[in-house]
Amino acid sequence: MTNTPASPAEPAPTDATGSAGQPQGTPSPGSAPPGPAKRGRLYGYRALKHPGFRIYFVGMLFRGASMWMPLVAIPWLAVELAATPAQIGIVTGFFYLPTLFVGPMGGVLADRVNRRNAMIVAQTFATVLSLTIFLLVLAGVQSLPLLMAFSFGFGLLIAVEVPIRQAFMTELIPRVDLSSATSLHATAWNLTRLLGPVVAGALIASFGSASPFLVAGLASAFVAVSFVWMDRYRRAGRGRTDRTHSVMSDLREGIGFAAGNSVVRLSLLSIFAAATFGMATFTTLAPLYATDELGLGADGYGAFLGATGAGAFAAALVVTTFARGDRRNWLIGGMLSISALVAGVGLAQSATVVYILAFFLGAAQISLGQNALVSVHGATPDQLRGRVIGIWVMTFQAASLIGAFLAGVVADLVGVRAAMVAGALVLAVIGVAASVIIRRADWRMAPAPASGS
Repeated sequence: MTNTPASPAEPAPTDATGSAGQPQGTPSPGSAPPGPAKRGRLYGYRALKHPGFRIYFVGMLFRGASMWMPLVAIPWLAVELAATPAQIGIVTGFFYLPTLFVGPMGGVLADRVNRRNAMIVAQTFATVLSLTIFLLVLAGVQSLPLLMAFSFGFGLLIAVEVPIRQAFMTELIPRVDLSSATSLHATAWNLTRLLGPVVAGALIASFGSASPFLVAGLASAFVAVSFVWMDRYRRAGRGRTDRTHSVMSDLREGIGFAAGNSVVRLSLLSIFAAATFGMATFTTLAPLYATDELGLGADGYGAFLGATGAGAFAAALVVTTFARGDRRNWLIGGMLSISALVAGVGLAQSATVVYILAFFLGAAQISLGQNALVSVHGATPDQLRGRVIGIWVMTFQAASLIGAFLAGVVADLVGVRAAMVAGALVLAVIGVAASVIIRRADWRMAPAPASGS
């Protein structure tokens, strides 16, 4: 539901500056990438040649499963407790709430701590959290306050973990393969987005509402072990911040860069708008839409979200394989497509049509999210990466929090379908304005480190 949860020129993550002081032989933004990028479509998969990243990639398949299944099961538990749309919005909103306060600090931590050790601690916490809610639901003591508490716990985990995890990824590859690694990371996440809801729905239908949390806990334990294993393949922890600076000084530096760099700023604003009025509206209202409008049970609800995940996975493969260079058109197209498709779901009367629209909605979400994230990575110097990704997480989660509350309140007033259409219309207006601003923006990437690592 996030979560999960969504680009630099290529190999622009490494070289392009787009300035007059550009290093000799470096392409200008939007130009055809030299060298490896011309070797064919498999360039987008180059990061898999590094053994440490291969382990990371497999670990992300399990990590995605351990995150998506609880985020499907928690709203379903709220539906079983006869929650209103506003209450479901509050339960969902508690997942996004911690990021408002913790997200940027998670980014500061990512630039200051041993990332591998921090990830092991985070996955251990995820294991304990999942198994605890499994036991409580199994005992039949679930309640809306309890669901809010656990939703908050998973949100706290994401706020701290995501910037550390994405910064750690850069320790497993050379910078020239950063764009490939970022796209593959999104592909792994969205493959689990496809499978997670379907598996969660099947587990709920077959074994009860507690079962997804057991599977999620076991998957988190596996991920913790994988971070121990991949340690041997780490490169020197490059780009760490100077710890003689205060935490607040580091935080201000990260915020200042994100606000001042046009690529990062506009990517963040695009994600904020799409998440608030499109993605969060759809995700928050999906359980009620599936049950009240489509008449689906738990397995049907999982398949409904699975259609969205299938579209996201398909789009992740397309973006990884074909997306190159300047990605502004991908961002613009993603925003406008999300708007049209959410409105389509709200207006559709046929379940078959809804499943088709859900597939393309998932594709539009990942097209926007993956290209925006790769843009942010490519425009950010290594020493600021954790902090900027922390701001990315805060932006996405804050937008989702606001969107979840708005969707729940509006749905209570005018109904689920009308709430979806209203959010889509607002996003359409923003998307049209953004299409003009983004095309006129200065879209340059960060220069590579002097070492070329």
